[in-house]
Amino acid sequence: MENLQRVVMEVFGGCNYTCQMCPQSNPGRGANFTRKMPLAKFEKILDQLVPKYGNPQINLEGSGEPTMAKDLFDYVKAVKKRNLKCFMYCNGARLKGEFMKKVIDAGIDFIRISVIGYNRDLYNKWMNVDNFNLIISNLKEIKSYISSSGSKCQLSTYHLITDNSKIDFEIAEYKKNVIEVVKSQAYIWKMHNWSGNYNNKNKRLPTERRSCGRPFAPELTVRAGGEKGRTAAVVPCCQTLGPPNEAKSILGHLDLETYEEIWNGDRFKKLRQAHEQKKFDSIEYCKNCDFLYEDPEVLVWSNDSSAKVNHMLGTEEDFILTKYAKES
Repeated sequence: MENLQRVVMEVFGGCNYTCQMCPQSNPGRGANFTRKMPLAKFEKILDQLVPKYGNPQINLEGSGEPTMAKDLFDYVKAVKKRNLKCFMYCNGARLKGEFMKKVIDAGIDFIRISVIGYNRDLYNKWMNVDNFNLIISNLKEIKSYISSSGSKCQLSTYHLITDNSKIDFEIAEYKKNVIEVVKSQAYIWKMHNWSGNYNNKNKRLPTERRSCGRPFAPELTVRAGGEKGRTAAVVPCCQTLGPPNEAKSILGHLDLETYEEIWNGDRFKKLRQAHEQKKFDSIEYCKNCDFLYEDPEVLVWSNDSSAKVNHMLGTEEDFILTKYAKES
């Protein structure tokens, strides 16, 4: 708690995509979670956390699409004004033209764009929109502006294996149609089941369950919304996205509570105790989560030599989630 390394603070809870593998669209998050976090509230939370609990990297996505915020660059500026690293994971459809330039100019350090599908047809199938060519064009434009503006921002792409029986084929096609075209840093992972909220057709192999380490790790996940009339809900991780488990996973709200009050609250204590004792079935949003399985091949391929399973991008090398697991 005293040395946060990463805070995932959702700027916008809704999304402009309806991806097949995402609970944002199937069955949908609901109005309580799809709102925008006010900039003033965002800055107030930053000032509550920093530097009292460290100087963490700030990720702007949570589980919503940050580029839906028309003033996204102001959120980036708020992070950089406090001398913190600013990361963003997004779908990239809106990240173009003057809007993109303002985000880059604000000082963002890292942008990861999800390109699920190694060609136009597969992208359309999984992300439910015919935007493959648009995204390739946007990636080229972003990369060009990063270079011409002198920005130090890193640009990467992200793919999930859509058929576990064709992993080598998917890697080859993704390299050919995305990575070699854009010259991007890239990560290819197996799909996950969003704490049991998504019926994953490309399942991870079940193994003996062990703690994922998240309840003890030096990171914090904050939603833009939360319970009715509340904002800044703290949840254990981004994996609880969507019903029925997202609402059940709320540990408190930073709109009226402090981080210390939430960390020491009964809900957070119950979660940590369940992971310590491997009583995962006592936690509704943990019992069916496939992040409890040890799968060394879940990171299928990357051209980032530092990429590791259970390591959060941008954090210190030794920030490996499972390292923080405390099991009795």
